[in-house]
Amino acid sequence: MIMRTIITIITIPINRISLCLIFTLCFSCSPAPHGGGELATLLSTLDRALDSAGEYDRQKERRLADLKRQLLPSSPPDQRANVYRTLYREYEAYIFDSAMHYVQLQLELATEMRHTHQLNECKMQLARMYATFARFTDAVALMSSIRRQELTQEQRLTYYNTYGEIYLYWMEYADNADAKTYAVVQNAYRDSALAISPTGYSYDVNYGNKCIEAKDVATAELVLLPHLTEVDPETREYAILTSLVASLYAAKGDEQLQKAYLIRSAIADVKASVKENTSLRNLAFHLLNDDEIDRSNRYIKKSLEDANFYNARLRNVQIAKILPVIDKAYQLEREKRQKSLLLTVITIGMLTLMGVGVICYLFKQMQNLSRTRKKLMAANTNLRKANFRLSESNHIKEEYIGRFLNQCSTYIDKLSAYRKSLNKTASNGKLEELFRALKSTQIIEDELEEFYRNFDSAFLKLFPNFVEEFNKLLPKSEQIHPKYTSELTVELRIFALLRLGITDSAKIAGFLRYSIHTIYNYRSKYRSNSLVPRDKFEEAVMKIGHVNL
Repeated sequence: MIMRTIITIITIPINRISLCLIFTLCFSCSPAPHGGGELATLLSTLDRALDSAGEYDRQKERRLADLKRQLLPSSPPDQRANVYRTLYREYEAYIFDSAMHYVQLQLELATEMRHTHQLNECKMQLARMYATFARFTDAVALMSSIRRQELTQEQRLTYYNTYGEIYLYWMEYADNADAKTYAVVQNAYRDSALAISPTGYSYDVNYGNKCIEAKDVATAELVLLPHLTEVDPETREYAILTSLVASLYAAKGDEQLQKAYLIRSAIADVKASVKENTSLRNLAFHLLNDDEIDRSNRYIKKSLEDANFYNARLRNVQIAKILPVIDKAYQLEREKRQKSLLLTVITIGMLTLMGVGVICYLFKQMQNLSRTRKKLMAANTNLRKANFRLSESNHIKEEYIGRFLNQCSTYIDKLSAYRKSLNKTASNGKLEELFRALKSTQIIEDELEEFYRNFDSAFLKLFPNFVEEFNKLLPKSEQIHPKYTSELTVELRIFALLRLGITDSAKIAGFLRYSIHTIYNYRSKYRSNSLVPRDKFEEAVMKIGHVNL
């Protein structure tokens, strides 16, 4: 499932199909992003956009600051309501807590003004936010409080779409058995919305979505592709449209085009500062099959960073399902590289031994030749011709030896860089000690240590006050104070992973290389000794770092 949109179900007129067909034929004549070169270019563009994500976010913050300056104490209620509504839309896919804050301000103002139209609109906005935070029951209860007969035609359309969106998210969150039930309900609300929806861009988007679900990809292409040139490619609308087109090509079985449009969608999300996104996460999963392990790992980490910044439960849960798969693939790739390096070193060592053996053999041969030459020099003149031929042969052999020594020198030069790194281990020149050094697991241990340092650094950048806030939940005797402010202890890493939404002790144990029993003991210990009730401790940890307004 792709997005929230206004859904329509009006049959496409004949002249409209003809117009769509013309646009589709134009698209078919232009180059399609189907080749590996095109995908590589798009991925490079996405990487550059991610490098500039901070600047896009700063531009977003400047727009938000300008809007907030319009909220003067003397502003009339209607003006304040409009600014609140605009701020909500800006924050809707950027920061969940702030979006909730401005919805609630709208709701309070509409209640105070007894403005039924605005009150119903605020309730529907708030219900959508509840669904984003996986508070589905609260969302349905809030929608049930709306009197349908009080709604305008436009609000009725929003009402059905909001219900459809709630059950869409509920379906994504639920188990397979419940998901089927929610899918039926979601389709019913979508059909109700389609029955009263006017034609237009939203019509095409949603009709195309319905066609994709029905496996009618030909009609979906006719409806959706013309709009790709009409929507600004640096907006959330373009991200939604290209994500839908990606699902179209997924249904068609064209994986190359699917990935191309997922990349376009992710680029648009980055440039529009959309933190409540799905395309980057889905792209990371697809890149696993292309041996793009490093890039997949970067993308899923960025997706997790966005989800934590947005601070809503649904996306964190979805990422938590994919993160272990990508992380495991990343770890396996690192182990594969380590094994390859070890094999290379062993091969070079064997070649070196063979070279040394050949040199010793040739040296002995040279000594034999030297003795032979001395005997020949003492021979009578009748052997001079034979001696000349022997001298000529000796010259050839010397040339051969020189070339061989030069070749050995080349091999030795290639080994020089690595030999220096093993110099301390092989200081006595003993082969046994050299092999012990090669068999050492120190490299892997160093890499693990570096990996955990990178994890600590990234986590503390996201939650700089985590250690301080965590210690506030504990008595002084149980508080944890790391030796270095830039590093976490094992206990803190356990609760850092918990703060990221990874609550399964087995997954935490695998990540930290500890037994499940050890992880369980740590969690039980701090729950028992906390200043908050035992059953509320981990919930309190999950709240560390929330945005407060």
